Amino acid sequence: MTELSKAAPVAEPQDSADEVPVESGRQILINWIIVALGLAGLGAVGALLPKLL
Repeated sequence: MTELSKAAPVAEPQDSADEVPVESGRQILINWIIVALGLAGLGAVGALLPKLL
C-alpha cells in the first residue's frame, strides 16, 4: 500500500494540451459564421418584407 502512495503522478500527453485552443478557435469561427448567416437572413427578410406587404 505504501508503494502506491509514493507513485509519481502521470503527466498528460503534450498533444492534448496543444489541441484545445485549436478546437475552441475552430468552434468560435463556426459560431461567428452561423451568426453572420443569421443576420444576413434577417436583413434579406427585412428588405423583402415591405415589397410583400
